[in-house]
Amino acid sequence: MGQRAWPRASFRRYSRVRRNPSQQPCSSWMIVSLGLCLLACAITPAADEWQSGDGYRFKTLTVSTNSQAGFTSLPADLTGIGFINRLAKERYTTNQIYLNGSGVAAGDYDGDGLCDLFFCGLDSENKLYRNLGDWKFQDVTAKARVRGLHFTSTGASFADVNGDGRLDLISNTVGRGTWVLLNDGQGSFRATRPLNLNGGGMSMALADVDQDGDLDLYVTNYRTITIRDQPGIKLRGSDVNGKPQVVSVNGMSLKAAKSVGRFELKANGKILEHGQADRLYLNDGSGKYTPVSFTAGAFLGEGGQRLAKPPYDWGLSAMFRDMNRDGRPDLYVCNDFESPDRIWINQGGGIFKAIDRLAIRKSSHFSMGIDFADLNRDGHDDFIVVDMLSRQHDLRHTQLSNRKPPELHFGVYNDRPQYSYNTVYLNSGDGTYAEIGFHTNLAATEWSWSPVFMDVDLDGYDDFLVTTGHPLDMQDMDVSNKGEQLKQQRKHSPRELLEMRFMFKPLVLRNLAFRNQGNLRFTEKSADWGFDHEGISHGMALADLDNDGDMDIAVNNFNEAATVYRNNSPAPRIAVKLRGTQPNTQGVGARITVEAEGLLQSQEIIDGGRYLSDDEAVRVFAASKPILKITIAWPSGKTSTLADISPNRLYEIHENGAGQAVKNETPKPKSMFEDVSHLLSHKHAEKSFNDFARQQLQPKKLSQEGPGVAWLDWNGDGWDDIAVATGSGGNLGLFLSDGKGAFKKPAAPSLGQVSPRDQVAILGLDSSAKGLLVLQSNYEDGLAFGPALQMHGTTGVPKKLLDAGQVAYSTLCAADYDGDGDLDLFVGGRCQPGKYPSPVSSVILRNDNGQFIEDKNHAELLSNIGSVSAVVWTDLLGDHHPELVLACDPGLIRVYRNIAGSLREVTTELGLGDRVGFWNSIAAGDFNGDGNMDLVAANIGTNSAYELYGESGITWHHGDLSGGGVHEVFESYNGASPAKDLPVRSFNEVLRAIPFLRELYPTYSAYANATSSNILGEQKSKLDAIRITSFESIVIIHRGDTFDVHPLPMEAQLAPVYGISVADFDGDGSEDLFLAQNFFGTRPDFPRMDAGRGLLLKGDGKGVFKPMTSAMSGIRMNGDQRGSAVADFNHDGRVDLLIGQNTGQTKLYRNRLAKRGLRVRLSGGKGNPSGVGAKLRLGTETKLGPAREVRAGGGYRSQDAATQVLSMSDATPTRLQVAWPSGEITTTEIAEGASHITVRKPSK
Repeated sequence: MGQRAWPRASFRRYSRVRRNPSQQPCSSWMIVSLGLCLLACAITPAADEWQSGDGYRFKTLTVSTNSQAGFTSLPADLTGIGFINRLAKERYTTNQIYLNGSGVAAGDYDGDGLCDLFFCGLDSENKLYRNLGDWKFQDVTAKARVRGLHFTSTGASFADVNGDGRLDLISNTVGRGTWVLLNDGQGSFRATRPLNLNGGGMSMALADVDQDGDLDLYVTNYRTITIRDQPGIKLRGSDVNGKPQVVSVNGMSLKAAKSVGRFELKANGKILEHGQADRLYLNDGSGKYTPVSFTAGAFLGEGGQRLAKPPYDWGLSAMFRDMNRDGRPDLYVCNDFESPDRIWINQGGGIFKAIDRLAIRKSSHFSMGIDFADLNRDGHDDFIVVDMLSRQHDLRHTQLSNRKPPELHFGVYNDRPQYSYNTVYLNSGDGTYAEIGFHTNLAATEWSWSPVFMDVDLDGYDDFLVTTGHPLDMQDMDVSNKGEQLKQQRKHSPRELLEMRFMFKPLVLRNLAFRNQGNLRFTEKSADWGFDHEGISHGMALADLDNDGDMDIAVNNFNEAATVYRNNSPAPRIAVKLRGTQPNTQGVGARITVEAEGLLQSQEIIDGGRYLSDDEAVRVFAASKPILKITIAWPSGKTSTLADISPNRLYEIHENGAGQAVKNETPKPKSMFEDVSHLLSHKHAEKSFNDFARQQLQPKKLSQEGPGVAWLDWNGDGWDDIAVATGSGGNLGLFLSDGKGAFKKPAAPSLGQVSPRDQVAILGLDSSAKGLLVLQSNYEDGLAFGPALQMHGTTGVPKKLLDAGQVAYSTLCAADYDGDGDLDLFVGGRCQPGKYPSPVSSVILRNDNGQFIEDKNHAELLSNIGSVSAVVWTDLLGDHHPELVLACDPGLIRVYRNIAGSLREVTTELGLGDRVGFWNSIAAGDFNGDGNMDLVAANIGTNSAYELYGESGITWHHGDLSGGGVHEVFESYNGASPAKDLPVRSFNEVLRAIPFLRELYPTYSAYANATSSNILGEQKSKLDAIRITSFESIVIIHRGDTFDVHPLPMEAQLAPVYGISVADFDGDGSEDLFLAQNFFGTRPDFPRMDAGRGLLLKGDGKGVFKPMTSAMSGIRMNGDQRGSAVADFNHDGRVDLLIGQNTGQTKLYRNRLAKRGLRVRLSGGKGNPSGVGAKLRLGTETKLGPAREVRAGGGYRSQDAATQVLSMSDATPTRLQVAWPSGEITTTEIAEGASHITVRKPSK
């Protein structure tokens, strides 16, 4: 690259001067006494002197208690901060990159103990404001030589890059380089040779990436100009090695045009423009930076391979953070548009490796900024990446330009799709994250830029602030369409094309603030906290500007005066600053942990990392509870620990007093389960089916609901075998136990045939008729012929029990509901193909000496009862007759009381008549140990896009929307006032089903302002409606005459639940739960629900459940989990677990840690040899444990083994009580040391 003349500008340049090490700089740690006066209602600190301790010093803070949590925006005539980040219209007529705005950096550059502010300017010159105290600031830009006039400055950071104890300044520009300005200690800076020339520099982040002690630099690049600003650009494409590529720009080679990596030519002829590669620079310790190549081995792919080319991304911001807590700074890079976010895990020695593909399941599309915080105080850092989804109905329906759903590939779950909403990542503690943006209520915060977590009210939990707005609402579909129409009318000059962008109106928005409620839920507090400035705001920095120990805020606004906020919190606090050893004098990368009784707070010292901005290197912690100790984990590996902590103090902790960290040599405890899926090596087969071609507004796919799984003794050898249902075109998976803990495939002619339809449920029936029941669905083909339910035996051809008809069936369960001694069947109806969710009928097949006959007595009762997803027979009311309990999706949890074989619905009587939800599955167990059956019901959870619509729920209007004979579903919300019901689905989606709406609503804005009643018109009265108000998965505890309903723990709500297994997994005498999670069969515009990995919930025996981490349970699944079932397949007295995954690996987990229990098998007679319906209770002479019911089917279309494993927590069991389905109760003594017993039903 040839020599380039340095640009004329007002960054002062000096020849390199090597400082004499003996010349001590002005210390940034000098003690300055401040006398600050009263300002408004805030009380400023008194002039307290530092007091020294061992390895630290502190001073007392004066905190106002006569105020409320929140902020006060201070006027410029009071503070002296009159900076306006101006940008002339002409500038962004020809270059819209400037609209990304500018930031602000906070730091005490002159070492006087007061934090100063540096604002970047686009057309405006930069401004450095020296803090004089008492909320007065002085413009010292000229003296400091940091004007940067005409530099189009974007991001900035204060950092001690040469280790002299003084804060230097780094500033990014668009096309004019990244400037490192060294602090001379006399109030001014000298510029070194710029880095990143010709780069579209945005944000920056600094950390010691190679662990040599100094601060290295990462710069995100966007572009200096885009093709959108070059309407006359001429590109030429050609085939290069058989691949279409852009080979020249305006007649110049890509290199000459500085466009290497810029363009990608698609096979369809479309051109995709990429951004520039970012830059990583290593510091030599003196502030001199050397670039690092992306392709020379410093950056590795997920498999450890070198990168073949640099990532040409649209970089907006980056943050260093020790994500995996190994003491090394990792790196998250936020990229705009289709550029994927880059997550680089530091391997040591300055080498980064891309994070594992499954560690993060999805990402934001327009990733603007990032911040980390321990949101739930579990000791692990969570984080947010902000995007552009609006909280406002009208904007959600008009801001659609450049947005399209990700291309998902059937059966692929490691693709990390991009969605346009804020993604929030909950740290699992094992290097993986669950995306929970919708659960947090932070998924939609408008066109967002700078996200910040800070504890505004100092309650110990980090709250959330974000800046918003854009000079042009360039997502407006109506304006985009109008522009395209104008382009078609005549040829426009390049200037005319550029000026078309001003058809877009300014997007003036409020900045937003949210309070952390402590349960990973946030509630908006923007107005209450005074953080609701309306305008266009970009960079934001936190700093303690008045030295009262809480974080104030500075915001750089677009074409408007900067905003400075005083923090008014009256709560007790602890502020912490660090004095690191040279050259990392601010301790960047150090983790500060503050421990109080029942509360663990932790933060990391970062440099840069904010969107175009940089915080002061101070951290603030709540101190309402007594602080036990403060611990600093320094980047050097040393540790400082302080005890005897008092609130309302600023602690400055020194690394030179730190000791070596004590290595934790404690081995990791073994997990409860061991993954032994290799014993099966089975993958569920499923063919892709486009549900939305038939019902274009169908809310989700029903073609991806399998598989169910079952444990059964297929060959009668006393060992539990495995059956896994298949999708159409596959084979049912049957695996026989070899009696030694392994499995083999048998020769089963009828089961080995390819299934023509999806098998939706399977059941091993052991009754007067015996075999494997396989339920098939005609949902996909919709044809009313062939078998729906077949029984397969070990020999011969399968026996047809039920014909396919107008109803596509879903689920299957067996019980002796009529008390005649044999097992009858319930078969649930899911839908009529093409008419979901219209209610359909279900059927009971009564067992008549091995022949199954439809029970006509209950046909009317079960007629059009809804869309049944799952079923369980259970003696819910304790009268020895099994009640029928149905999970309807959408619909109710329906309960039918069994009175001597006659069923009557009692749903409303039991208090369940108003809980309409997406009930996927249902299971029963004695969760509080009182001998009665309780219920657990699985729902969609609280982490779906439906959370955008508040607590009013969702209404599905369904039927013939357009009069064309096609059954569709129109989703709306805000049903508290039906006349104001608003559409959920986008205009484009609805138009596909109702094309004539274009005549009624010619624009997206017109549609956005229409109610559901307006849109549906007279047809609405002809439609059926389902109002869904329940989304949480719940437990229903039977307490005598009433049922108490409680949500399952928060972790159970982060993904839809399907399979439910009830068992005493740890052998402590209380029933636990396993939940199979996720759903990938969402519609294109509805983000995939993939936050679950399978969840084990430990029961306390009182009806309360506590989640176990993946590390504790050993259960880790990334796929689309469905049916689950339990058995002790190796006869070791511990409960093992089987889970099916749609188009994924069947998972088998062997329990290796549970306390061994007693294996119990019942012998119940010819018609019911397994004793289905019996209740077992293990006990001593004085008490009985929880009741366990023997069932044939339940949960999600699956079946547990007939042999039960029972335990007691603190005593050796001496007896087993069995309540038989006939009502007889027997007690069997248990011999000391017994591991297995068989109990026979007494003969009459």
